[in-house]
Amino acid sequence: MKKIVWIFGESATGKKTFILHALQNNNPVLKQILGVNDNKISVCQCTIDENNASFDDTENEKIRRVDILQSIEKFTQLDDCSVLLLKGQCNDMDERYGNTLKECALKYPNIQKEIILLEVSDLDLLYNRIINKDWFKEDEQRYSKMFPRQWIDKAVIKHRNQVMNYEKYGYKITTIDSTNEYRIIGTGRSKNE
Repeated sequence: MKKIVWIFGESATGKKTFILHALQNNNPVLKQILGVNDNKISVCQCTIDENNASFDDTENEKIRRVDILQSIEKFTQLDDCSVLLLKGQCNDMDERYGNTLKECALKYPNIQKEIILLEVSDLDLLYNRIINKDWFKEDEQRYSKMFPRQWIDKAVIKHRNQVMNYEKYGYKITTIDSTNEYRIIGTGRSKNE
């Protein structure tokens, strides 16, 4: 059976790295997480290429959305591939841009859909990774004001809750601690949320 797997997480949680390791298809932990054995894994390339859709750039968001939906449609017609990985971003869940994640669920009800939510448990370490990202360093003064250290605490909770809301659309959600390696934390929304 075909499966679409979105990889979500805050910036610097390792979404692209997770996908690149999964494509190598030789990591038994990732095979377990993704639920694949020798299945061929594909990737929606536009989601891991340079991110031109950051910070609410409407035109690039429209292009990204069309590219993603076209990639999913092509994937559904392939015989040699059973898993499609997509690197998600917050704007993929934004109604202003068509909510690509929701549309994927509604348009393809008979395809298995999952979300892998990557988290870095040490928020100081996560913030340190964020401020060392190339995009942050390009305009450090601006981004330091937009994203001060105290921002990350609320941002992580907000993002986690936003992703968890997609269970209602049939997504199986697995939370992975990606601090140093991949470790399953849980599936679905915890009872405490």
